[in-house]
Amino acid sequence: MSIGPVLALSVSAAVVMLGFGIVMPFLPVYAQLLGAGSALDIGILSSAFLITRTFLATPAGSFSDRLGRRRVIMAGLALYALTSVLFASASSWVELIAYRAMQGIASAMVWPAATALVADITAPDKRGTAMGIFNSVSMSGWMIGPALGGAIQWYSRNAAGMDLLESFKVPFYASALLSVVSMFLVLSFVKVKVSAATKKRLFEVPLKEVDPKFRRTVYVLLLLLLSYGFATSFVEPMLVYFVQHEYGLSEDLVVSNMAVIFTISGVVMLCTQLIGGRIADNFSKKKTILYTSVFAQALTMLMPFSRGVNEIGYVMVARSAFYGMGSPAYTAFQQNLLPTKVRGALTGLFDTAFGVGAFAGPLVGFLLYDMVSHSSPFLASGMLGVFTLVAIVIFTYEPKEEEVPL
Repeated sequence: MSIGPVLALSVSAAVVMLGFGIVMPFLPVYAQLLGAGSALDIGILSSAFLITRTFLATPAGSFSDRLGRRRVIMAGLALYALTSVLFASASSWVELIAYRAMQGIASAMVWPAATALVADITAPDKRGTAMGIFNSVSMSGWMIGPALGGAIQWYSRNAAGMDLLESFKVPFYASALLSVVSMFLVLSFVKVKVSAATKKRLFEVPLKEVDPKFRRTVYVLLLLLLSYGFATSFVEPMLVYFVQHEYGLSEDLVVSNMAVIFTISGVVMLCTQLIGGRIADNFSKKKTILYTSVFAQALTMLMPFSRGVNEIGYVMVARSAFYGMGSPAYTAFQQNLLPTKVRGALTGLFDTAFGVGAFAGPLVGFLLYDMVSHSSPFLASGMLGVFTLVAIVIFTYEPKEEEVPL
């Protein structure tokens, strides 16, 4: 494995995620300062990103197959920088909807191409380790971002004497600057050859390019990622809601308690990805997915039966550890099935599957909470995961090193 390009790409991803983390947690407050008056307004703002991110990931990945990964990543980073400046210049919350949709386009351009590029530059038997490094380092920026964003806004408001609205604009300018820094890192340190252009149509999903021996495995892994998107998107908002109402906590207490739980869970997930990647390379990617997911799904179903916020925190942290250990194995398993010439498009397709699950998660979860029982969303998510694991055991095939497509 060539660690230099992987690490350079990971650091550049961490920088742009730092910029993303600076502003995203505070976007609802900024939108309200610009006139958003209801929870529905904020929901529309969030959906604008998800719609473009989910449904443009495949064509953006296809562009990376045609034009080269680095070119598409650079264009996406430039769009990230532009949208951050536009956010800061907005005069109404309605404008933010368009800019959030543009941000979804940028995300679709950067992340499938970056994931495919990590796979391109690493050997099949080292991809678990490489994906663990990339995931862990890149997401560290998101972990640090909210604290830095809060500090920038506080300094702008209290030390620099800006009014409230203007103080919320400064983090967006900082985010734009970090996107430019990320562009410089990619341009300077990520040196790769441009892949040959493919002749497929832009919006074609090139599954026929996958070896017939592996196609059924690809379909099952798409189902796994849809399940993972469902579980990821509903658990955090549902857990906050569940804890507040089941344990009778005040708004202040639920925010402070859950902030600690989510922060610790995030750090644990980052650390276990490094471990999980090495296990996947030295053991088996398929078995690593199965063993870690069994524990993660069991802990998901255990959550609503916890006897207090501390206990549910322990369960959440343990669940995050198992998800973190399995994540690099899944990505490496997926990438070992995909031919290089269509890897971008198919990686985008996997991102789309995750996005569809992320759409459905909160809607189905809260509906089950209201209509069935307070524990049913957690049980349904766990059962969906178990069903997917059964499908993996029965229907998937892990390629040997000599069978991995070029």
